[in-house]
Amino acid sequence: MARDGIDLSELDEFTDRLIQSSKEAGKAQKKFLRDQGTRLRRKTAQRARAEVPKVRVERPRYVREAGQYHKSIKRGKLHTKNGALRIRVYSGDPIAHLIEDGWTPKARDGSRGAAQDGKSVFEKAFEAFTPGYEKDAEEMIDEMIRKI
Repeated sequence: MARDGIDLSELDEFTDRLIQSSKEAGKAQKKFLRDQGTRLRRKTAQRARAEVPKVRVERPRYVREAGQYHKSIKRGKLHTKNGALRIRVYSGDPIAHLIEDGWTPKARDGSRGAAQDGKSVFEKAFEAFTPGYEKDAEEMIDEMIRKI
């Protein structure tokens, strides 16, 4: 351009790089969340195996196979909530909430047994996983900034 005008070619190039990086950032963010979700699922399943014993429950009309709770821990799909991408780790077992939160057994005659404490497997796994996740997220963000 002329000497008396403003040269915007570098600004145009930077704008093009930003647009391209935003497309790549979306893909990288989804991959990052899937990987982190898988890691959290593994850590949760590992903690569940350590804290919750495999038991076989036999009651009339109800037989619970050993290890069903452990096998039911899964990673969900990516979804958007309040404008943010999210992924969850959950248990599909119908009695997982009893293992997590605890329960008080009750007999048919109305008498109650000793209260069973909840294990809070998912909460403990999440607390242990958080520092590593934050570190990995910072590294991914730094890498994306360097690419721009």
